[in-house]
Amino acid sequence: MTENRSNGHTILVVEDDDAVMDLAVNMFEFAGYTVVAASNAQDGLERFKQYPEIDLVFSDLILPGGVTGIEMAKKILIEKPKTLFLMATGYSDKGKALASKTRQIPNIECIAKPYDINEVTSKVAAMISSQPAASA
Repeated sequence: MTENRSNGHTILVVEDDDAVMDLAVNMFEFAGYTVVAASNAQDGLERFKQYPEIDLVFSDLILPGGVTGIEMAKKILIEKPKTLFLMATGYSDKGKALASKTRQIPNIECIAKPYDINEVTSKVAAMISSQPAASA
């Protein structure tokens, strides 16, 4: 059983695959986080504006609709520079190229798919543990 380490934090999950979305939402809710879901980058940007309490974005690097996870992150960082990102990718050739670009952007870390649930929730907890909740 995962202990509740959320401390009032909210996570935006951006994922186009319904099964992966369900897994991610359930994983973070079980860990005690408030979760907001979006199915593509444009929806993610809209959700981010609707929920200013979002502390961390967990997103796929490659998303449908012509906007990548990196492009979405850059737009969010303009609005809220301290937002944290954990990007997931299956590391296809396009995914590898995008993952290499994340090193140039602050507050973004990458994780490979398939990912381990405990590893992801531990990584997220470590990333946000020193930050107060945005709604606090």
